Amino acid sequence: MRRAIIVSFLLLGSAANAQSDVCGMSSAFSQPDDGGKKSVAVWSDKSGKALLFADTMNINTDGTRRSYSVDDFWGEKTALNNLCNAMSDGCAGLTSDQLRTRRIATQQAKVNGWPAAQIAATKISPSIISFKNGKPCPEVDGYLVSATTLHKAGISNVCDILNYTDALAVPAIVLPKRASKGVATPFESRGAQIGDLVVTMSGDGKLIRYAVAGDMGPSKSLGEISLALAADLIGKTSSPANYLEVRGKKPYQGKGWHVGKTFTLIFPRTKNSAEPYMTRERIERDAAAAFQQWGGEKRLRACSAVYKPG
Repeated sequence: MRRAIIVSFLLLGSAANAQSDVCGMSSAFSQPDDGGKKSVAVWSDKSGKALLFADTMNINTDGTRRSYSVDDFWGEKTALNNLCNAMSDGCAGLTSDQLRTRRIATQQAKVNGWPAAQIAATKISPSIISFKNGKPCPEVDGYLVSATTLHKAGISNVCDILNYTDALAVPAIVLPKRASKGVATPFESRGAQIGDLVVTMSGDGKLIRYAVAGDMGPSKSLGEISLALAADLIGKTSSPANYLEVRGKKPYQGKGWHVGKTFTLIFPRTKNSAEPYMTRERIERDAAAAFQQWGGEKRLRACSAVYKPG
């Protein structure tokens, strides 16, 4: 019996070593996540042609036509996001009364034509909501224009929503922004940039989907994807009604856009500056080609078998 157990352990170790050899990746750095509450291991291959991490996924709605609405502040009707998520402080730590005050102040600022002092009080972030002449761009169909880091080349009008990466149409991931001005992120220092091609695989290994690095988010967070990519990974076939559905809140319990553990493989230096990857067709075609050249499903599955999150 003891000998059988020893043999089993040896066989398991041999299999793990074989998977590790096929993967050819190892831990490169640790990325803070959930506001710094935890960290996620990011792996790299020896040639620096790919970066890999696994994490549960949050939803990014930026760039879509109905992401944020001043009138539908909480996303209870048709807006796909809570306007607090477009504010520099995220409304963190506010009491219910303070949240109500923030909502009223924001709605009053809009009514008054966005005076500078009132805009400052709302804490709306120009890195999320497009600004022109010191004010949020004119609304489009009742929604604020939300920008994405990936956009068409040579933008002449920052208020044109068509310039940005539509979260409902384009499968995309979010990379962390710099924690300090002028200091590259660990992703950047390894060549990963907005616009690079990406492959994602569901935690159970059943689904492989292609994407692009389309936006930047908080420096101490990881694992955020567009609505389009989330739909690809969890099998949604129609757009969410509002933010309540995205979060699975009443009356949408059990219908939320919750994406579990997902393996994300980034191919650094694959962006196309002249013609950014902003259509599903081009993303899927070129990401699939890069994936096959790297080693394809066999290699990614081998990596998923030996990957250690921390």
